[in-house]
Amino acid sequence: MTDHADMDPFWVEQRARFLAEKSTSADPSACGTCRSSAEAGNPVKHDECQQRATLLHAPDHPHYELLAGFSLEENAKLPARFHVPVFDDCGLPNSWLCAVCWEDGVVTGWPCATATKYGTQVFTPLHEAETAQEKQQAELAKLREELSAYELMNPQQCPAGKHADWLVDSEHTHACPWCRIAELEAERHTTNEALSDAAEQLRANRDRIAELECSTTVLAPTTTSEEGTS
Repeated sequence: MTDHADMDPFWVEQRARFLAEKSTSADPSACGTCRSSAEAGNPVKHDECQQRATLLHAPDHPHYELLAGFSLEENAKLPARFHVPVFDDCGLPNSWLCAVCWEDGVVTGWPCATATKYGTQVFTPLHEAETAQEKQQAELAKLREELSAYELMNPQQCPAGKHADWLVDSEHTHACPWCRIAELEAERHTTNEALSDAAEQLRANRDRIAELECSTTVLAPTTTSEEGTS
């Protein structure tokens, strides 16, 4: 047994050195001193502030009401991603239990039969989770870039308070475009009415002129006849 790696003096020394060194990654619940130290690339000061492994439930993990009242056999049939461990620090002895393999008065230690059967389908590998996170961050950065153009624009308000606010790429105050449109439409309506009245007057004048010309044409022969008689 003396040739085993952990009994080799070199590895014994390396192991002791490794365990003595503090992590340079701080846990989210770490104190401010340790977080600052980790951000500077230095080891944390306290053992309890070192970052631990992260255990997350699936986003759609069933809540208590969807598990209570169902039998252990029914809960055991739930998808593998729900069969994650939870630590029971109330029972005696304390132990790791399956989050869903339970019923009233009965619990199941972890790994349960479903977790053992499906193995890697219970958790997402870290590299896949990091890839998904990087994709989300890239999408978020793209959205922020698209919104940054609007941050440089100034909000404008309708002086009459009749229309929604809008944005302009200028520091100057602008007239409300919707109010201006309403004014132009009112002016157009007034102009159209004036043109209609003018057209009616032109038609009346034309009819009057035609009537007068007709009267002159009728009277002209009578005058000529009288002149010949005299």
